[in-house]
Amino acid sequence: MLLIVVINGVPMGPWLAGSVAGFTLLHELGHAFAARRTGATAQISLDFLAGYAAFTPTRDLKRWERAGISLAGPFTQIALGCVVLIALGVNPLDHDQFAADYWSFAIWWAGPAIGIFNLIPVLPLDGGSVASEILDYFAPGRGRNMMIKASPLLTAGAFIAMVFVDDLRPLAAFAAILLVLQLQTMSALAATTPDRRSAAMEQLRRLAAEAEDTAWRTGRPGLLQSPQVMSPWWDAYSMMRSGHSSATSVIVNDLLNTSSDRAPWWPPHAASDEQLKPLVLQLPRPIPEPTQNTSELSAATLLTVLRRTGHYEDAARYGSMLFKVHPSSLVAIETAMCITMLGHLDTAAQWLTVAGRVDHQHQQLLAALENSAELQALRGRTDIEELVIQLKNEQLS
Repeated sequence: MLLIVVINGVPMGPWLAGSVAGFTLLHELGHAFAARRTGATAQISLDFLAGYAAFTPTRDLKRWERAGISLAGPFTQIALGCVVLIALGVNPLDHDQFAADYWSFAIWWAGPAIGIFNLIPVLPLDGGSVASEILDYFAPGRGRNMMIKASPLLTAGAFIAMVFVDDLRPLAAFAAILLVLQLQTMSALAATTPDRRSAAMEQLRRLAAEAEDTAWRTGRPGLLQSPQVMSPWWDAYSMMRSGHSSATSVIVNDLLNTSSDRAPWWPPHAASDEQLKPLVLQLPRPIPEPTQNTSELSAATLLTVLRRTGHYEDAARYGSMLFKVHPSSLVAIETAMCITMLGHLDTAAQWLTVAGRVDHQHQQLLAALENSAELQALRGRTDIEELVIQLKNEQLS
């Protein structure tokens, strides 16, 4: 907000910065409410100079539903801005009235003006999202990329106009920020070689991990890059701390979400067992069974959390069901840990043998066999020692 104050000066700057902060929150609440009307889960993040509402569909949304969610934010902002001005005796359509005082001019800019500005068909504005859906109707699968390439040119032209036109100058800061975001998006899109794509994905994973880990350690999420969101476990934990009685519904909805269009998130590795235990206790029983359409990330995270919090029987049962639909060494190892803690050592050893055959994550299995506290009771068994030797030989070959 400091940039707004610097560009517009005093007293207009502080009035505009405060109004923008308030109407940004209302704008994102509009998105969140519309998303939840479709059955999606929604979260709001307010960051430096910007806010965004991320939502996770629980089903495939139609184009008009996605467009409606995009339009809900600016429409809320425009409508409430007009209501506030009218309640204060100012006609939002009369320039002489809303421009008569700094406070009314700031409310007009932060409410109706920026709301209308948000409808301009460039990304990442809401109008750009609507335009992407329209283009995608005529060119399936290409609408968003077309808008990503066209948006910087349109925004650059608008920025130049805003700098030189007095009445438009308060919006110049927003246009500059948009242009930077658009160029960053284009740069990411240009990463077409496998190495550059891999580096870009690794950077996104690192940012998501830092944001999630920071949240659990400090109580405040780190900076995310769209379309990343915080994990449903963090959202549920935040809701629980705020007194919501159904906080874990966020986790359950994520498990039941079969949409392929899911925002990426990082598991709660940095969460302490004490932070996770009350969430596990609030989960409904029986826990929803995993299916072929269940997100492997969501299911594997639940399995790990159940094991970490000492719910070994629930975890072993869930791991067995998960392995049937999504077989992997990670699931087999987690399940073996829980079965070991329940005292069924022969069965646990069989699970570890399966883990060595299902995929090629032998380093992960070897680390668990040598270091995991849950597998301590299996060390010294002939079959486990032979498995360790086999894994080490395969690493050398």
